[in-house]
Amino acid sequence: MADNWNFNGLIQDVLVKSTGGSCCGDISYPDTSKIENPLNSIDSVTKEFLDDFEIYLKQLGVVEIAYVDGIKEYFLHGIDFDFNSAILFSFEISQRIHDVGAGAKAQEYNNDLYRDFGNLAYKISDYLRLRGFETLVAHPREETIDFSHLAQKAGMGAIGKSGLLISPHNGPNQKIAAILVNIKNLPKAESNAYDWIPDYCNYCNSCVRSCPYEALTLNKKTKTVSFTEELCIGCSEGCTECIQACPFYKKGYDAVFEKYENIKRKSEKIAEK
Repeated sequence: MADNWNFNGLIQDVLVKSTGGSCCGDISYPDTSKIENPLNSIDSVTKEFLDDFEIYLKQLGVVEIAYVDGIKEYFLHGIDFDFNSAILFSFEISQRIHDVGAGAKAQEYNNDLYRDFGNLAYKISDYLRLRGFETLVAHPREETIDFSHLAQKAGMGAIGKSGLLISPHNGPNQKIAAILVNIKNLPKAESNAYDWIPDYCNYCNSCVRSCPYEALTLNKKTKTVSFTEELCIGCSEGCTECIQACPFYKKGYDAVFEKYENIKRKSEKIAEK
């Protein structure tokens, strides 16, 4: 990941990538906020507010929403934002990116998706600012936050062998964005209901086998996977082979969970003999 970033102030939400080497290229996306941060911000929410907020997000097409605090360890490149909590949400990757295959057209569609999702994030941020909350948008395209691990901590899903977050609704077929806030009483996940997913991935490894450029390599002894970013063309050419190979994408969460339970039952019977 590239370390050369330009920041035009925390309050302005501008997280613009400067030119430099990254597998994701050098496209930047503008801050489309229409509302400034409040001078005297609110630091707590009511259940009624969150209920209305989540209804609003669902009206915008957001399906998965999560809240998390203790976020500073997930900032990348030594960045330190003056925010302690985050609201995370995901955006499904469009089918046309998968259909067209890796290349210039897929990348064009991928860039469009990042633009649209980023604009959505700024719109949601404006909703919060208008109601008295200070926010900072972590654009889904920018390498400022470890989105997958932060979303895993929030209980949104679990990270698979591909390094992507696997969630119940979208599997690995999603982008993640975050709005940083300083709200003290956001609800927190006490546990992660999806912590069985990495265990299932040990039986699967479909994403590793599917990568045409061997960006994912499996150590059969330790069952760990290494990711070579320079070989991945996921965000430079819109490649989605690892996503398309994933059973969570092809068959859905419930079907994979049922298969996992069957695997565990068989393993337990063998162990009893």
